[in-house]
Amino acid sequence: MHQKHKYDIIVILAFVGAGISLYLAITHYLGFTVPCDLTHGCETVLNSKYSVFLGLPLAVWGVAYFSAVIISSLLANHYLVWQKILTLILGGGTLASLVFLSLQFFVIKKVCQYCFTTDTLSILLFILDLNIAHKKEA
Repeated sequence: MHQKHKYDIIVILAFVGAGISLYLAITHYLGFTVPCDLTHGCETVLNSKYSVFLGLPLAVWGVAYFSAVIISSLLANHYLVWQKILTLILGGGTLASLVFLSLQFFVIKKVCQYCFTTDTLSILLFILDLNIAHKKEA
């Protein structure tokens, strides 16, 4: 598969992450309760003291993060510098995701299925990006 197509895959997966984050942000501001049939811990996680950073819900930061990934991925198709910027963004997102997953599993001791999905997605995007950046054509 050509490198450009892998960046296109990153864009598609980042749209999924942005959609989930946007859904959580909207439900937060409208005061809706999200359904949580799989993990039964969403409300606990989404209402914890760890769910807000600098006065904004983490879901809003997620929308910004995944939007930056989308834009960077589109530009990475054409510009080498954006490939490096994308790697930095995804690396930072992966570190944040590892912190968020640790908080859910070890501190809050409840898991939000939406948060888990976006965190896992962020880590997978970083792994995919590293594969793009370091794999040599045969």
